Amino acid sequence: MKRIRSIQFKVFICLFISFMVVFGYVVKNKYDRSFNELLYYSQSSTSDDYINYCTAISNKNGEYREFDLDKIKQGLSELPKDDSTKIYLLDTYGNPIEQYGYEKDDHLLIVHDPFVEINESDVDTDYSDDFYDARYYIDLSSLSSEQYQLLIETIKDVEKKEYDDIHLYFEGKIEELKNFKDTSQSTYNAKNRYYKVKPTFIHYNTDIFGQKKENTVEAFYEAYVENGEVHLKKNEEEAYGDTRVSTSKINELSKKAVNEHFSNVYAGLATFLDDVSIDSNSQTAIKKTNEIATSLKKGTLTYASFTKILDNYSYSVLLLPLDEHHGYVEGQEPAPNALIAVFYDFQSGGRNQLRNDLFKGNFPLLLGGFLFIVLFSYLISYMTTRRIKEIDRVAMEITNNNFEGVLDTKGHDELSSLSSHINTMSSNLKRNIDALNLEIDQVKKMEQLRKEFIAQFTHEIKTPLAIINGNIDLLENVDDEDKKAKYIEVINKEISVINDLVLQMLDLSKLEAKAITLDKKEIDLRELSEDIIDDYEQLLMDKKLKIEIQGEDVLIVGDRKRIEMVIQNYLSNAIKHAFINSTIKIKIKENEFSIENKGKQIDENRMDSIWESFVSDDQKGTGLGLAIVRNILELHEMSYGVYNLQGGVEFYFRWKK
Repeated sequence: MKRIRSIQFKVFICLFISFMVVFGYVVKNKYDRSFNELLYYSQSSTSDDYINYCTAISNKNGEYREFDLDKIKQGLSELPKDDSTKIYLLDTYGNPIEQYGYEKDDHLLIVHDPFVEINESDVDTDYSDDFYDARYYIDLSSLSSEQYQLLIETIKDVEKKEYDDIHLYFEGKIEELKNFKDTSQSTYNAKNRYYKVKPTFIHYNTDIFGQKKENTVEAFYEAYVENGEVHLKKNEEEAYGDTRVSTSKINELSKKAVNEHFSNVYAGLATFLDDVSIDSNSQTAIKKTNEIATSLKKGTLTYASFTKILDNYSYSVLLLPLDEHHGYVEGQEPAPNALIAVFYDFQSGGRNQLRNDLFKGNFPLLLGGFLFIVLFSYLISYMTTRRIKEIDRVAMEITNNNFEGVLDTKGHDELSSLSSHINTMSSNLKRNIDALNLEIDQVKKMEQLRKEFIAQFTHEIKTPLAIINGNIDLLENVDDEDKKAKYIEVINKEISVINDLVLQMLDLSKLEAKAITLDKKEIDLRELSEDIIDDYEQLLMDKKLKIEIQGEDVLIVGDRKRIEMVIQNYLSNAIKHAFINSTIKIKIKENEFSIENKGKQIDENRMDSIWESFVSDDQKGTGLGLAIVRNILELHEMSYGVYNLQGGVEFYFRWKK
């Protein structure tokens, strides 16, 4: 949501919409051109024969003729059926009288013989070819369901195996249908003959129906019609491809157009004799058929062709008036008796196909144009808002206490001045916050030390005070001088313990607070170790321990008194925990000092905690020794630690070379 409200996004959207409007205008013009091409395009030569035939019925070269509706119906009913043409006979208000074409109850076998010799007495024109194509519509209604199923399975089997020399034979009653000899503009189509057959015998690779006699006709299989649907031969279907429309869909589309009175179709070509004119490039919507009828009655319309374009289909329709004479005759009011609507040029492509072709055929161009618009819009918006986003980013980091970001102050505009002020503000805030945090840390540390000192001191002093208090009570109630002296000795001893504890805690507090100043001088570690060993001579004798010093004389720089305390703590711990009759080794290396004893090992889980205050395995110790060692060594910037060895422990500290 934040990105949507950003300045860059708003600039990008404004630029993107502006470019897309122009881009969309170009695409729309291309789509309109393709739409117009589909709107006025017709390529079906077979449909042309039906159109020419119906035109001849409507207008016989402008000559006067009697109008006989029954003869017209008879002529239309005798036309051969076509899988892409539907004909309606309408009254002058667009209501259907009759319709012609494949119907739902049609079950036909369509075959043809292209090698029928022409009888010169049958034609009026010389032809370059001596043969014509005879097409037969064989009625399958007489076949039983078993015979019909055998025929369909044979057709599929022949197509599957792709036989080359399989012909079809039939006999029966043959009646010739209308042909296009007088009306076709195609010499080849004018020669064609069409027949309907009531079969008595059908053979296709096997006997299908009836028994063979003498007058057998040989032909080639072309298609079969089942429930009004035309199933073309396999190679014919492949030739049609996706442009083929089923006959049930043709019936549905044409019936809907008639029932809706051709609403929202476009006039492709119309001739008006008065003051109205529509050229072939216009798109004039005809809303109701009675408007056409009105034009026909007035003699202003001789014929009109229309194109219907749906989402998934397109087709054309020719509307012809049937009147007693053609054209307008002064003093007479022509009155058409009926209309013929020829539906043709059905294709399984409409507006959706146009859009698909537009985008598929021009996909690289459209994609390139779209990507260019997106990238160019983004580039302009980025260049416009880049510095603003950088200022926003650094400001956000400052709010999160991150003062590392520095803005570019090049230039002399308002953004450069703003960037300079933000940089100054960031550095000042960082300095003030660091100083404040340092003071807060010091206060917190002192407070924590105070709390720990009180808690630890209270815990450690509790036992000596209890002993002193008990011995004072005993001292008050005893008269024996020897016992009094003993009780006083215990009291003095515990007072000494308290005094040592207080001194050690004060010393530790100073070390932790870094409140002491080191008096650094050169120290000979071997000499210092020998001096310290002399102080522990009695303890060593009590446990029968030996001390072995390994290494040469090594000089370090440090506070002698503090380093002495470190070695004393290491050595006293080694003596306390060493086995009787064992040897303690003091190792002095170039940058390391260590003390090793043979004794009980330290629990691995307590390796880190032994350096904290009041942590000790010695019930007689205060637990402050190693804590003091840690602070002294850290103050000297030395590392320290402890190892568990095979049968013993080694404490060490190291310094930089």
